[in-house]
Amino acid sequence: MECGRLRHPYIAVMKEGRLSYGGNQQWSRKKAVQKYGCGVIAGTDLLLYLSLHKEYCKGKEFKNWEKENGILEAEEYMELAETMRRHYFPVIPGLGMPGWLLSGGVNRYFRANRIPLKVSFGVLGRNFRNRIGAMLAHDIPVILAVGPNFPLPLKKHKLTFYEKKGSAYEESCSVAAHFVAVTALDGPWMQISSWGKMYYINLCEYQEYVRRHSLFLISNIFYIRKRKRISV
Repeated sequence: MECGRLRHPYIAVMKEGRLSYGGNQQWSRKKAVQKYGCGVIAGTDLLLYLSLHKEYCKGKEFKNWEKENGILEAEEYMELAETMRRHYFPVIPGLGMPGWLLSGGVNRYFRANRIPLKVSFGVLGRNFRNRIGAMLAHDIPVILAVGPNFPLPLKKHKLTFYEKKGSAYEESCSVAAHFVAVTALDGPWMQISSWGKMYYINLCEYQEYVRRHSLFLISNIFYIRKRKRISV
């Protein structure tokens, strides 16, 4: 079974004396970001991680934010996330950020900084696990969309997030219409970052949620690969 994990520690932010596991939109002072800003956080964390750990991925937006230990204070992090929101990841009030808008923002960042990568949203179901494993093997976090219910988005079906307690996985919360970052793949479990914490998603449960309550066109991964040519 395909497994893999990032080679470096994931984004860590110091908040009230505690280290997070990735960013958290709840730290924002803007209500729209608090409620709909998961795409801002997922995009910011992805690009910050790449900037920290891949020389060819360093962007001008991050040049003043790199720390020797890779840890930012919460206010510093949210200032950075707000910059990324303004330039690349706009939040639509009442809607949030559709997948095409998030992928478009990541691609604009790549082009603006002449980074030879590109992102597309969605892979075929039979390639889903392998593509996640391949990105992790290349030390690239994987943004995963847990899409809304389809065709009736106001339905209340949700996907369960788990916390790991010893060797057991215990239910923690459930979500729909949410972006997370996959940081490891271990057997049937995807380790993720969401709301500044580490959770786990059962891969079979995710695929069942997509089949029964959502759609692969809106619940999928953002697949990053090399771009052959860089437009001037």
